[in-house]
Amino acid sequence: MLDPSPPELEDDQPEWMSIGALARATGVPAETIRSWERRYGAPVATRLPSGHRRYALAEAERLRLVTRALDLGHRPSDVVAAPLDRLEQLVAVAPPRTATREGDGHVQLLLELTRALDEAGLNQALQRAADELGARRFVHECAVPFMALLGEAWRDGRIAVMHEHFATARVRHHLVERRRGYETGSPTVVCGALPGELHDMGLHVSALLLAVSGIRVVSLGADTPVADLALAVERCRAAGLLLGSSRHAEPEAVARHLAAIERAVAPDVWVAVGGAESAPPGITLLADFHALERWASGLTARGARG
Repeated sequence: MLDPSPPELEDDQPEWMSIGALARATGVPAETIRSWERRYGAPVATRLPSGHRRYALAEAERLRLVTRALDLGHRPSDVVAAPLDRLEQLVAVAPPRTATREGDGHVQLLLELTRALDEAGLNQALQRAADELGARRFVHECAVPFMALLGEAWRDGRIAVMHEHFATARVRHHLVERRRGYETGSPTVVCGALPGELHDMGLHVSALLLAVSGIRVVSLGADTPVADLALAVERCRAAGLLLGSSRHAEPEAVARHLAAIERAVAPDVWVAVGGAESAPPGITLLADFHALERWASGLTARGARG
């Protein structure tokens, strides 16, 4: 049985880090780390004589593998408290990343330009890839594989946080700019991340795919209160509401937010969520961006609300 009280640690011992440092090193939000510790007993904190809680540096490496296992589809209950050797086994048996035909060459070039922190080169390469592939293929064959490759490279230590932030900012900007040419569509879909969700790249990808499908997008961004999501749907007379979550989010909190949204919006509004583990019967759970496009196709076929 796990001891709920963290062990003592001397103040001058260097092999520890704060929860904020652990969150920055792994990409797992501090609130999620606390939730995992309460629910699964890991990661295990130690306590300084001053009362501060600290985590061993080795936990950063283990949590990086946890996030990779989650990305591969494993459940938090199976991997959050798993030992390092077990996580290494789970990650090692993952299928290799598949080639992306014409997009694959673009992806490798984007990674090289990211390592060089070549902003002009990266912007030009993104523009060229989108022009050559078209918006839909750019998303499926270039942008999404590139973001996945960035995550792998960061978790494996092949790139630093600065590289990931640098590339993510460029891709986000490009997705927004590319969407501008499709802003006159109908019906309308409001897009927003659930409360506490700080990752919005999936929403930007989704917004472009929706726009290409002929849908007018109103994007609210990350960490959007439930009341504001519902109000935006009402004000815009939106036919649909697309919500963003992630595997790092606390499942119980996600369930509460989704239930509140289901109560807050009109019953004829189509609601979908991506990135969540589950969804109530009245909300469509999207497994991937292809599922999003099928949802969008049904929405446009139904016709604009009002």
